[in-house]
Amino acid sequence: MYNFHKAIAFLLGIVGWCVTVPAQAQAREQEPAPPGRYIDGVISNVAGRIILYSDLAGRLEQARQGGETVTDAIACNELEDLLYQQLLLEQARIDSVIPDEAQISAELDRRISYFEQQIGGRDKLEKFYGKSVTEIKSDFHDQVADQLLSQQMQQTIVGNARVTPKEVEEFFKEIPTDSLPFINAGVEFARISIYARPTEEEDRRVKLKLEEYRDGIVKGEKDFCTVAILYSEDPGSAAQCGELGMVPLGVMVPEFDAVAMSLKDGEISPVFKTKYGYHIMEMIDRKGDQYNARHILLTPKASASDLQAAKNKLDSLMTQVRDGKLDFNVVATEYNQDEETKGTNGVVLEPNSNSAHWAIGDLDQRMFLVIDKLKQGQISEPIAFEDPDGKKGYRVLRLLKHTEPHRMDLVQDYPLVQQAAEAKLRQRSVDTWVKEKLLNTYVSIIPAYQGCKFEHPWVGASTQQP
Repeated sequence: MYNFHKAIAFLLGIVGWCVTVPAQAQAREQEPAPPGRYIDGVISNVAGRIILYSDLAGRLEQARQGGETVTDAIACNELEDLLYQQLLLEQARIDSVIPDEAQISAELDRRISYFEQQIGGRDKLEKFYGKSVTEIKSDFHDQVADQLLSQQMQQTIVGNARVTPKEVEEFFKEIPTDSLPFINAGVEFARISIYARPTEEEDRRVKLKLEEYRDGIVKGEKDFCTVAILYSEDPGSAAQCGELGMVPLGVMVPEFDAVAMSLKDGEISPVFKTKYGYHIMEMIDRKGDQYNARHILLTPKASASDLQAAKNKLDSLMTQVRDGKLDFNVVATEYNQDEETKGTNGVVLEPNSNSAHWAIGDLDQRMFLVIDKLKQGQISEPIAFEDPDGKKGYRVLRLLKHTEPHRMDLVQDYPLVQQAAEAKLRQRSVDTWVKEKLLNTYVSIIPAYQGCKFEHPWVGASTQQP
């Protein structure tokens, strides 16, 4: 079963509320804190960008949740990664690189959607955090922005690193046989989804109903708060009279932000549409690039006949694939309504590694039960599904590859070996870049961490004040 807590920590970077530092740091800096007491402070300064104990604590909590025993060496490795990220962000500032709000919004949506699927829906996710999805997105907006900026800067450093088949073979031969990694049983699979689409009549009915609510509110016949509580289909805000709380631009979908930026305080928008359905919005307060608004959401619903039509369409497409009249990859590209797999010929990528290889233990139970019955190349029957936001449809899975537990093999695991060889090439570029930047970048690390065995010369870097 997929470890949901591990995924949350890895992808959203939950900060653990207990500070863990190397043993020598505890001895030199302070006496152990009483149980339950939170202590924070500065560990390092990279060109004016500070790293706190709590930043490192979050990383170490990830390691613990991943089953690792936290040691001084792991703490030092995590600290060096934080130092590197701050150096990348400083370079982004120097180069005037600005985060793309549309990309940030899309990434927040992708991560929230993934976690909703893993935990079993939006309600459970909000209960896990004790916050609405909007508040969760707002909390992690800046963190995701920094992550994307760091990735963008790193990409400029490493470029388009590629290795030839000969270089891959040479890389593999350099690995001692007894050091070859053990590869767990795994699979590669593809997915094609068809959603049940509400009819135009249903779409028009929902829009007219929301226009009716809006007219009543504008005329003073209905109260916005009451309508939101009784009828809004946004579970995260309905109970709060539809109020979202102060959110920065980029947290909501672009269409929603655009309407918010067009409203004055107290003004109510016309009915407008996003991928979630139809909305009306009342602006409460706007300050610069942040705003607090109420909204009411109504979503067109697919009927049983709409769902059956989606199944019939997918069934027909797969029959043509099995009969050799259509290519699976063509269907996965041209007919697939699954945004996550439409651009990968249907291949489902493991989010942590961004590779097609999935360890068997990382599949959720329902996915495993379907894939476990398939032979390589075989396509499943259509399976009903429902997204966390309530959209329903049918999907099929195709088993592309199944591997038994084994030592890494050049032929069988060529894509993994190639990735490792390219990673080594990228690391060389990073090493060179960091050494050059540290010659003219102010870095300060508290004495307790100066004994870490870093890969790069952080200690003794430029002492010129930022």
